[in-house]
Amino acid sequence: MGKGAVAAVFALLVVLVLAVVVVLITQGSVAIPLGEVVRVLTGRGAESEITRTIVLDARLPKVVAGLLAGAALAVGGTQMQALFRNPLADPFVLGVSSGAILGAAVVILGTGGVGWLAGLGVVSQLGVTGAAVAGAGAVLLIALGIARRVGDPVVVLVVGVMLGYLAGAIVDMLVYYTDPDRLQALATFTRGSVRNVTWDELRIISIACAVVLGLSVYLAQPLNALLLGERYASSLGVNVRRVHFLSLASVAVLSGITTAYCGAIGFVGLAAPHLARGLLRTADHRLVLPASALIGAVIVLASEYIAGGNGLTRTSLPLNSVTAFVGAPVILWVLLSGRARKQAR
Repeated sequence: MGKGAVAAVFALLVVLVLAVVVVLITQGSVAIPLGEVVRVLTGRGAESEITRTIVLDARLPKVVAGLLAGAALAVGGTQMQALFRNPLADPFVLGVSSGAILGAAVVILGTGGVGWLAGLGVVSQLGVTGAAVAGAGAVLLIALGIARRVGDPVVVLVVGVMLGYLAGAIVDMLVYYTDPDRLQALATFTRGSVRNVTWDELRIISIACAVVLGLSVYLAQPLNALLLGERYASSLGVNVRRVHFLSLASVAVLSGITTAYCGAIGFVGLAAPHLARGLLRTADHRLVLPASALIGAVIVLASEYIAGGNGLTRTSLPLNSVTAFVGAPVILWVLLSGRARKQAR
């Protein structure tokens, strides 16, 4: 693909990102003209305090969270697919998100007037988000400890999957023995959402996302070398073990933080890299990584709008249910196209 075509693809993606941002901020149960939104964002004042509150406190944090989470999850998925040389890898393969869900489940299901941890004030004060971060951190330390000692990404992948199954089994046991009235809160958490993210929480999310996006620039060239094998990358002077550890660490931190604050947003990190490679017709990570970031942001924000996050419908769909409509067809396309290529040979 020529430079002009690549520039056109990136221009199209940027326009799509801006379009969904504008739609999410201006449209909803209360429609706000774009000019009024611009006045609020530039600090020139709004016609009413209600408009300012809707834009700055209700819609803008959600949009920023969707942009950051979508972009970082897509970049993390691109790194994992290159690292494991597996088209079905995503940021959650390390089991960190399952650890976050387990931590949240302990607080959601175990505290309150009838919970089995009701008497432990420390657990209650930790809160759902704090417990999710703690659970993700515990799994993260185990996964990175094994990665540092073993150095084989395949072993780390298997360990991550096993940790995810183990955390999921514990959550199932907690659900079985808990009060049914508390299950709705856990279900809401596990289905993913950017609707309730606050500005204070965005500071933490932005740091995690900045780490992943920043490291992706440094890792783009080494990941290109790894596509041809670890021996070839080593012959070019790439510190393969260091690249493995940095990729695993950054993506694990990302998946834990995003799950803690936004729930488990699935399929974005899985689908966006394939869409980027399909549009650009290349596997060069210097192009695929930024394109994946833009596509991931579009997927999350568009899915949030379709899910009814702006109050356009009486009920709001789970974000994961909508992203699955994008992710599942992409996965089927990857599998079927790969099978077709093998048959053609």
